[in-house]
Amino acid sequence: MNRKTFAAVAAAAVSSTALGSGFALYQPSAVSHAMGGALVGRAMDASANFNNPATLTDLTNIWVTAGFVTEHPRATMRAYNNGRCLGDQSVDAGMFWLPHFQLAVPLPHDFSFGLAADAEYGLGTEFDEWGPLAWNSTETTVQGYVLNPNIAYKITEDWSIGAGLRWLYFDFEQYKNFGVMNYQLRGDNRFESIGWQFGTKYDILDNLSVGVVYKSPINVNVRGDTSARAKHPAALSTADAMSGGAGCSLTLPQSIAGGINWDVVKTWHLGTAVSWTQWSEFDTLMFDVRPTPNPVYLGWNDTWRASVGSAWDFMEDWTWMVSYVFDMDCALDKEQSATMLPPAHRNILGTGLTWRCWGGLELTLSYACIFMDGGSMDTVDRNTGTGKWHMETCRGFCHAAGFSFTYKF
Repeated sequence: MNRKTFAAVAAAAVSSTALGSGFALYQPSAVSHAMGGALVGRAMDASANFNNPATLTDLTNIWVTAGFVTEHPRATMRAYNNGRCLGDQSVDAGMFWLPHFQLAVPLPHDFSFGLAADAEYGLGTEFDEWGPLAWNSTETTVQGYVLNPNIAYKITEDWSIGAGLRWLYFDFEQYKNFGVMNYQLRGDNRFESIGWQFGTKYDILDNLSVGVVYKSPINVNVRGDTSARAKHPAALSTADAMSGGAGCSLTLPQSIAGGINWDVVKTWHLGTAVSWTQWSEFDTLMFDVRPTPNPVYLGWNDTWRASVGSAWDFMEDWTWMVSYVFDMDCALDKEQSATMLPPAHRNILGTGLTWRCWGGLELTLSYACIFMDGGSMDTVDRNTGTGKWHMETCRGFCHAAGFSFTYKF
């Protein structure tokens, strides 16, 4: 494999390492990003819709938040083909943009309403069009946007519950090259997939609260089409047989998260959170394509994600936040028939600054650096039974910067 091909393979691997465990995303606002998501027990902004809908009752004003998080991953990858090391390559996978919108509205009789629109799932990989892994994929794009209305109710002065729907738009596109054929598969779920979430929050003390939130699985049926183009006249009939309607079935996994939030003093706030996601449920991608169905085995592990965050109101109009997150890899040390994700746990250091600049207007900047190191995985060309690959993440990191503006009425 030449240097250009290896660079493309490595770039494909690192392009998704900026994401969370599996291909979930965890950036519903710049504040939540800076706190590492450690806001399950108490709300700091309207990202309560994502972190725990029960904490919407903490917000006594109407909150409107909008913004984005950008991520720029880089890494050094090492690849082996049939036991032969092909060397190291430094790669730069480019910039990703993740938008977010959050709304929280207090209602009469201790009810609260929330609405969120976020990018909650995402994946982007790109391989050399003529490289040795083209049989698996030359390019894969996954986008999952969730529209999330919630309602919360304060049962007692100390206890709140909240629940909502998670209406998913899911888009999938993949390109492959094998033999004398170029192959494309694309489709979406046409806004037909719905899940739900339920959370609860309890104030143990005036300054100490705990929360738990459960997110249900979401069954997704992607419908679209395939198109095959022959690179040689002898393959024209095969290309025609492989073109037409197509589909893909998958289940996005359930998860549960718990957290504690503590106001140590009036100006210093601590939070912790731990979440579990059942990525083992995402075992096989079943492609209903012509001429025969094509299952793609993943065999991922369940994952844990743990975070701790701190916020300090060091001036009347300023808050500084810092956080640490450990994000477990779902594909580590596995053999699978897809190269969708690279192998590496993620250690994330984050910080952020909020300025309450005028009236109810707040501006938040966040930054996190994601470190990836020491993971490996194997994959085999199951079409031919040859070409065993071993991939390692030697060094990897990602710059992630966010911005949100919030107005409290």
